[in-house]
Amino acid sequence: MIRRLLIALLPPFAFAAPAAASPPWTFCVASALGSKDIWITSLFPAETGREKLEEELKALLERQGHQRVVAQCPQPTEDKVSAINAQTTAEEFNRKLGSVLHGVPAREFPPR
Repeated sequence: MIRRLLIALLPPFAFAAPAAASPPWTFCVASALGSKDIWITSLFPAETGREKLEEELKALLERQGHQRVVAQCPQPTEDKVSAINAQTTAEEFNRKLGSVLHGVPAREFPPR
């Protein structure tokens, strides 16, 4: 009887499986120096370090014929909403500067 009472008094979450850790999220922004062209990727789970992602985006855009590309990816965060807000802020900021925004299709970046 005491055993049943103790189980009944435990909080419901005591038996829940541990939550799976969410992947860290990021996006990347690239610009071609001397132009108004800006590329912003979709949000994606960051399975690679930022530096590698920046190199890969730069290489992708250079293969497409763009020159003097600089790429930056924010530090990945587990807070997906925060990453989406940062991406939206980057888009709005570049629009205010009069930049020409280009999307980077998810099928092209990040490389799988």
